[in-house]
Amino acid sequence: MLKITIKQENQKPRTIRLPYFLINSAGRIATSNLLWKIINSKRKQQQEKAEHDQWLSLEQIEWKDIQPLLEEVKKYKGLTIVDVQDKNGQGVSIEL
Repeated sequence: MLKITIKQENQKPRTIRLPYFLINSAGRIATSNLLWKIINSKRKQQQEKAEHDQWLSLEQIEWKDIQPLLEEVKKYKGLTIVDVQDKNGQGVSIEL
Protein backbone atom coordinates (compact mmCIF):
# COMPACT_ATOMS: atom_id res chain seq x y z
CA MET A 1 0.00 0.00 0.00
CA LEU A 2 1.31 3.42 -0.95
CA LYS A 3 0.72 5.94 1.82
CA ILE A 4 0.85 9.68 1.12
CA THR A 5 0.77 12.00 4.14
CA ILE A 6 0.19 15.73 3.65
CA LYS A 7 1.05 17.97 6.59
CA GLN A 8 -0.28 21.52 6.62
CA GLU A 9 0.20 24.30 9.10
CA ASN A 10 -2.51 24.46 11.80
CA GLN A 11 -4.28 21.40 10.38
CA LYS A 12 -4.36 17.72 11.13
CA PRO A 13 -2.18 15.65 8.76
CA ARG A 14 -4.12 14.07 5.91
CA THR A 15 -3.27 10.56 4.77
CA ILE A 16 -4.14 9.02 1.41
CA ARG A 17 -3.73 5.26 1.11
CA LEU A 18 -3.49 3.66 -2.32
CA PRO A 19 -3.66 -0.15 -2.41
CA TYR A 20 -1.43 -1.84 -4.95
CA PHE A 21 -4.41 -3.19 -6.90
CA LEU A 22 -5.46 0.41 -7.67
CA ILE A 23 -1.94 1.25 -8.80
CA ASN A 24 -1.90 -1.88 -10.99
CA SER A 25 -5.30 -0.97 -12.45
CA ALA A 26 -4.13 2.57 -13.22
CA GLY A 27 -1.03 1.12 -14.86
CA ARG A 28 -3.14 -1.17 -17.03
CA ILE A 29 -5.32 1.75 -18.14
CA ALA A 30 -2.32 4.00 -18.80
CA THR A 31 -0.74 1.34 -21.03
CA SER A 32 -3.90 0.39 -22.92
CA ASN A 33 -3.98 0.75 -26.69
CA LEU A 34 -7.33 2.56 -26.58
CA LEU A 35 -5.97 5.34 -24.35
CA TRP A 36 -2.94 5.85 -26.57
CA LYS A 37 -5.14 6.00 -29.69
CA ILE A 38 -7.19 8.76 -28.03
CA ILE A 39 -4.05 10.64 -26.96
CA ASN A 40 -2.54 10.45 -30.45
CA SER A 41 -5.77 11.53 -32.18
CA LYS A 42 -6.10 14.56 -29.85
CA ARG A 43 -2.45 15.36 -30.40
CA LYS A 44 -2.88 15.32 -34.18
CA GLN A 45 -5.97 17.55 -33.97
CA GLN A 46 -4.14 20.08 -31.81
CA GLN A 47 -1.07 20.04 -34.05
CA GLU A 48 -3.20 20.86 -37.08
CA LYS A 49 -4.69 23.88 -35.28
CA ALA A 50 -1.47 25.22 -33.77
CA GLU A 51 1.33 26.84 -35.72
CA HIS A 52 4.00 25.22 -33.59
CA ASP A 53 4.18 21.90 -31.78
CA GLN A 54 3.12 22.29 -28.16
CA TRP A 55 2.92 18.58 -27.41
CA LEU A 56 5.73 16.46 -26.14
CA SER A 57 6.64 13.47 -28.20
CA LEU A 58 5.09 10.52 -26.37
CA GLU A 59 5.67 6.86 -26.99
CA GLN A 60 3.38 4.14 -25.75
CA ILE A 61 4.51 2.50 -22.55
CA GLU A 62 4.13 -1.27 -22.42
CA TRP A 63 2.61 -3.04 -19.41
CA LYS A 64 5.39 -5.63 -19.53
CA ASP A 65 7.86 -2.81 -18.74
CA ILE A 66 5.89 -1.48 -15.76
CA GLN A 67 4.79 -4.76 -14.16
CA PRO A 68 8.25 -5.86 -12.89
CA LEU A 69 8.77 -2.40 -11.40
CA LEU A 70 5.52 -2.61 -9.43
CA GLU A 71 6.30 -6.14 -8.29
CA GLU A 72 9.70 -5.01 -6.99
CA VAL A 73 8.21 -2.02 -5.15
CA LYS A 74 5.95 -4.36 -3.16
CA LYS A 75 9.03 -5.93 -1.56
CA TYR A 76 10.04 -2.70 0.21
CA LYS A 77 7.15 -2.16 2.64
CA GLY A 78 7.74 0.68 5.10
CA LEU A 79 10.35 2.41 2.94
CA THR A 80 10.02 6.20 2.86
CA ILE A 81 10.41 7.45 -0.71
CA VAL A 82 9.87 11.17 -0.12
CA ASP A 83 9.84 13.19 3.10
CA VAL A 84 9.89 16.93 2.43
CA GLN A 85 9.13 19.70 4.91
CA ASP A 86 9.50 23.46 4.84
CA LYS A 87 10.29 25.88 7.67
CA ASN A 88 6.61 26.23 8.61
CA GLY A 89 6.17 22.52 9.20
CA GLN A 90 4.22 21.89 6.02
CA GLY A 91 5.29 18.85 4.08
CA VAL A 92 4.64 15.66 2.18
CA SER A 93 5.69 12.14 3.00
CA ILE A 94 5.35 9.12 0.69
CA GLU A 95 5.86 5.62 2.08
CA LEU A 96 5.46 2.16 0.67
